[in-house]
Amino acid sequence: MQNMLRQKIMQLVTLSETGGAQKVVYFLAAGLDREKYEVTVACGPGGELVEWLEKLPAVKVIELDCLKREISPFQDFLCFFKLYRLFKSGGYDIVHCHSSKAGILGRLAAHLAGVPKIFFTAHGWGIGGHQPFWLRLVYTLAERLAGRVSTRVACVSEYDRDKGLALKLVDAAKMAVIYNGVPDNAPSKVDRIAVRQELNLGAGSVVIGTVMRLSPPKQPLLFLEATRRLLAEDSERYRFLIVGDGPLRSQCREFISQNKLEGQVILAGNREDVQRLLTGFDIFALFSAYEGLPLTIIEAMLAGVPVVAKNVGGVGEMVVHGETGYLVQGPDIGPAVEQIKELAGSEELRTKMGLAGRKRAKELFDLDVMIARYEKLYS
Repeated sequence: MQNMLRQKIMQLVTLSETGGAQKVVYFLAAGLDREKYEVTVACGPGGELVEWLEKLPAVKVIELDCLKREISPFQDFLCFFKLYRLFKSGGYDIVHCHSSKAGILGRLAAHLAGVPKIFFTAHGWGIGGHQPFWLRLVYTLAERLAGRVSTRVACVSEYDRDKGLALKLVDAAKMAVIYNGVPDNAPSKVDRIAVRQELNLGAGSVVIGTVMRLSPPKQPLLFLEATRRLLAEDSERYRFLIVGDGPLRSQCREFISQNKLEGQVILAGNREDVQRLLTGFDIFALFSAYEGLPLTIIEAMLAGVPVVAKNVGGVGEMVVHGETGYLVQGPDIGPAVEQIKELAGSEELRTKMGLAGRKRAKELFDLDVMIARYEKLYS
């Protein structure tokens, strides 16, 4: 009888690559109450998310070839009808969409299929000044239409809520802010020593690291420009670690080679043990062009690592300038380099800011609280 009362919920996300939206989908799939929800996840094929989900008991995974980030009117039209048939035949009580493409196509298809409850999480709106006018217009109109058929829309930051309201994407009454959460694995001194030995970072070096997808929005080459400037001033003091992979990997390798940074800058690729690696960092840096509420910053804060980051998206709601790290404005990397140098010069300051960051992350970005707030949203 209990199983008959469970609600069938579909979590839909465009791609299955490593990313913040994908991790939130995974955390929801793993953490939603099994007595209340029967969970299915649909996503693009072949990425890390699929691998993670296949290890979870009682979670069905559907890979959809049609789900791609790029706009293709014909393919997107076909994908819309695939989603419609999937929702119509699946008998879902709830469809919860993540990311722009899945968010628009999924909500409209779910509405047409008669799904009773339709939700969307805006992990940063896919509308920005970096896009041509026609594309911004298309996305804005599509988001407004999808917003009209949504039961509720969750934003991962107050910044995104305000942006959604300013662009008139969703009625204020439908919007909620739910901060992302991640598991809290307390930092370990044993891990710190082991990580530094494993990656040959040097016991006495100041390690500046980042965790990101090597893609244009994350601006990895800007991070590398900061490393070049810092190493030009002191080639012995610093070591740099980049965890992640993506389409700009070859350009990053080329930058490292051209500037003779081999041995001082390590490209670690994708890793499953990110929180362990973070214990080897002294400073975490992220210079994205735009953001939602990056999980990697939460993970760094939980690891007790001070953060230097561009103040974009919800980052200003995470990092308290001068207390848990530093926020930098604008395209110039110079101010970030100066803030990194200040932190590098004082272990006491790094420790103080790191502890303050960990306290803040535990208070604001608790995984159990995130899951509970989504369950309340669904009810």
